[in-house]
Amino acid sequence: MLSIGEVDAKVRRLFTSNRAWLPYLMFGGAYSALFALGVYTDDSSVLALAWPANAFMLGMLVRFPLLARPLGWIACLAGFAIAVAIIGYGLGETASLAAYNFGIVAIGYGLLSNFSRVDQRLERPISVFYMLAAVVPASLYAGLVGSILKGPVFSTPETVNAFRYWFSVELLNELAFLPMILTLPREGQWARQLPLTLHDQAPIVVLVLSAVFGALFGGLAALAFPVPALLLCAISYRVFLTALLTFAYCAWTVIATTLGYVDLSNIDQSLVLSIAIGRALITLGPLIISTTTATRNEVLDQLRYLAAEREIVSNELEHRIKNLFALVNGLIGLSIRDNPDLRPLADTLKNRLVALQHAHGLIRTMNTSNNAAGELTSLKELIGVLLRPYEGGSEKQLVIDGDDALVDSGTVTLLALVFHELATNSAKYGALSDPQGTLEVHIKHRVDAVHIRWIEKVSLATGQPAFADSGFGSKLLDLTIKSQLQGSYARSQTMGGVSIEIILPSKLFNRIAGR
Repeated sequence: MLSIGEVDAKVRRLFTSNRAWLPYLMFGGAYSALFALGVYTDDSSVLALAWPANAFMLGMLVRFPLLARPLGWIACLAGFAIAVAIIGYGLGETASLAAYNFGIVAIGYGLLSNFSRVDQRLERPISVFYMLAAVVPASLYAGLVGSILKGPVFSTPETVNAFRYWFSVELLNELAFLPMILTLPREGQWARQLPLTLHDQAPIVVLVLSAVFGALFGGLAALAFPVPALLLCAISYRVFLTALLTFAYCAWTVIATTLGYVDLSNIDQSLVLSIAIGRALITLGPLIISTTTATRNEVLDQLRYLAAEREIVSNELEHRIKNLFALVNGLIGLSIRDNPDLRPLADTLKNRLVALQHAHGLIRTMNTSNNAAGELTSLKELIGVLLRPYEGGSEKQLVIDGDDALVDSGTVTLLALVFHELATNSAKYGALSDPQGTLEVHIKHRVDAVHIRWIEKVSLATGQPAFADSGFGSKLLDLTIKSQLQGSYARSQTMGGVSIEIILPSKLFNRIAGR
């Protein structure tokens, strides 16, 4: 897929090559044809509302900035001159029409061109309102000029005043045509816009069926039949396809009323105008929904990318940690070759390293720790795995008793962080650093909470373990227990030890097992 810069480069090469005249010729010719279409449909109460030339020109100037060069304006002016000559307008009528049409485009382009490229292409929900900020002043100009330059060219139905009529004509044409042109996909992106599978085409099928049923039902209510399907399309498709389908809806309403499927013969022009404006404003809803959905999808894609990148980094980190443990075990094995008497000590050290490696696996992110958590069946086992690296020769140094609680998979990592931090701190300063020290973990289940008491006792020779209220461990406990687990903890220092009571909500655990 080509980048934006490559696409712009190709367009620039086309405009600077020997065929540079071709895009301007096509641009002027299309404007001339659409202008003539607006003039020749002026005798119908419904088709008279179709005046697409200005919306087309404005959209193309904004969507393709190279067309906004003087040659682009001259090409459209030449197409306009050819059309009015063929139609047979006089000099005065031609000047009035030129002031009307090119004034509208100039105002709209002057406003739209000041917005960012992102907003010009309707890539944000707020972009739709930026488009309105340009369309409404241009339509006000149309109403003002149309009410001043009265005559055969600017004929107005008697039931509505001239300002209201020409303002409405320009507004509904801008809202119908402009979004479709502004969101034209770049080269190489058309395949992403098209619904290629049957599942993707379902909203379009629903839209067509709703239009058919609306035509069969008849009456003014028929115009509202496709609206729910339009909203479904807005949720399902990208902005361009949504804009294309809203334009198709507007075209269908014109065709249905022109052919008599929706009978407006007994309705005065004022009500016809009101219906047309309502129809045009309906198209804003799907556009806003589509741009919001596109923004959401973009954020989700970025989150998926970040999650995948995080998983890669996490896997690489785990791989390196495993290699580090393997390297340390290897160094221990090499070191005892010449000292067989140290083998029992080496085996004990290796076993502790393996246990520490297992515990380390629980401190990873939830996505990569599910497997480790799945092997655990209870809170006791989780704490036991985390404390296994610090077991001494006497089993009485570590005591884990009380009620047992089965750990919910979503809390394994957070609990592992808490007890790993407590164990690390104890190994540095507390009971696990004292050969005669003991560590007791008592678990008590009550009606609405699980109480965990972490009690460290040290010998008098070692002294009381110290702890800081503002250290990393305290911050980690505050963040994990209070903020993420919605629990609480209290830490107290007693004679010969430290006591920490952790209270966690029962909802964090699947069920409570008996002793």
